[in-house]
Amino acid sequence: MKTLRYKILAYTIISFIIIGGSCADFLDVQPTGSLTEEQVFEKIENVEPLVLGLYNSFRGVRQGRNGLMPNLGLDESQQGNYQLLSSGDQAGLDKFNGQLNPTSTQVAAIWNNRWPAVTAAAKAVYALGLTKEDPEYAQQLLGEASFIRGMLMYELSMYWGEIPIIDIARTQELGLGRQPLKDVWEFIINDFQVAANNLPGQYSNEPHRATSGAAWAMLGRAYMSAPEETGLRDFVKAEEAFRQIMDKYQLLSNYEDLFKYDNPNTVESIFELQFNNVWPDCNYWQFDTGSRAVDSWFSQGCSFSGYDFLVPTPFTYKTVEEGGIWEDGDARKETSLRYDFTYYTNRYSADGSFEYVTPDLSKTQWTGTTDELDPHIKKFEDFRTDILSGLGINNMWNSGKNFAVIRYADVILLHAECLNELGQTAQAVAIVNDKIRTRAWGGTLPADKQWSTGMSQQEFRANIMDERLRELCFEGWRRSDLIRTGNFVKLVKERNRWAHESATIQEFHTRYPIPDTEIKTNDFFSPEDQNPGYPQ
Repeated sequence: MKTLRYKILAYTIISFIIIGGSCADFLDVQPTGSLTEEQVFEKIENVEPLVLGLYNSFRGVRQGRNGLMPNLGLDESQQGNYQLLSSGDQAGLDKFNGQLNPTSTQVAAIWNNRWPAVTAAAKAVYALGLTKEDPEYAQQLLGEASFIRGMLMYELSMYWGEIPIIDIARTQELGLGRQPLKDVWEFIINDFQVAANNLPGQYSNEPHRATSGAAWAMLGRAYMSAPEETGLRDFVKAEEAFRQIMDKYQLLSNYEDLFKYDNPNTVESIFELQFNNVWPDCNYWQFDTGSRAVDSWFSQGCSFSGYDFLVPTPFTYKTVEEGGIWEDGDARKETSLRYDFTYYTNRYSADGSFEYVTPDLSKTQWTGTTDELDPHIKKFEDFRTDILSGLGINNMWNSGKNFAVIRYADVILLHAECLNELGQTAQAVAIVNDKIRTRAWGGTLPADKQWSTGMSQQEFRANIMDERLRELCFEGWRRSDLIRTGNFVKLVKERNRWAHESATIQEFHTRYPIPDTEIKTNDFFSPEDQNPGYPQ
């Protein structure tokens, strides 16, 4: 793939572009004769396609294995045993050993996959600064472009720290090198503020487009996530941002209904990626999260078959009594995880080739030949891929349920976290009990499952991290949650099977290495720009 330098250079040289249908088609040069850039972009009809194409670009970032890759190496999820053994390079993402280094093709994929969409959003922002028609709609489009750029730069900075700031109007000033962390986070926060101030609360028939609710949610998250050394972490401002949308959305009464393929864009969804089970709009996630044991028997014709790329850690699938996360009676457990591999009248755990030894979290070393019949991720299962569904798909590759990137339950938990940090722990406890945990127990929260309003601020910090795992497992926020709370190394080392076994994770692993291809080919990068701890 092109490095960041060439991606940005292409956008700054080529003035007239239309964003195509996918991340791979992000340049579509249009002949314009003698028209200047200002003349082209003053017409909103020439700018609107730039913005609307960003949704496909952002969705492309999340499709397939690239979208799931950052979920490896966490306390909630890891790669399956076969994947670990078959790819040493990939194994480094869980083992945190020397294989996680600047030459990692997996790390390079995460980096390279996001910059085209960032640059496309930056070009749209720049173009809208030249637009003279329909100023009200132009401001809405500016909000949408700013939101997408903010989303991507939030991810990139959480993963790598100091990153380039892509502002087309300031390319000569900023260059294409890493910028100070404070400047990066001021830029991210500003993008979400622009989006919050300019986006509508809803659209009539376009559920894929970003709303002010999505922007306020991300603005609050950004204030909570900005590294403390920037001086920008601010729980007061975060709480104020969340308060803008509290009670403007609803929780579904049944947690399971959030993940049904035929129930898209629910009242709980704040920003949702629109997938379907027809190429090229599939998300392909069932292929990467299902079980090889089932696939080997049904030739991809079972709704929970796959290839074990991403599986739950033992901590995430075990009960509290077993040393894991789940409390008795929590309905989220069976919705999030597949424990039963019975396929209609047949069960395949009896097959000798899949015998295994269940991991013991109290031991330093685990043994076992396979984990294909250990619990798997259920949230992404798409019944339409089932050979007996009658829907004619019959291939796990064609999974394509919508995916709510931001949903109201997430915001409620973030808001409660803010209240705790502001000294309002009892109120924070009440919110979690009344809204999140009550739903998890079917509408009536047993007395022994209610959090005590007398818990300390520090106890709440630990409890809310576990509650976020139960509510949001595998939904893409865990890495940033661990990083922003300073729990990354501690909890990954304790809970991730491969990191625990390897015992090589260190504090510098909180950040990914800068890909060596970027350092070698981008004139604005040098070996000294490599994140500390990794070889230059």
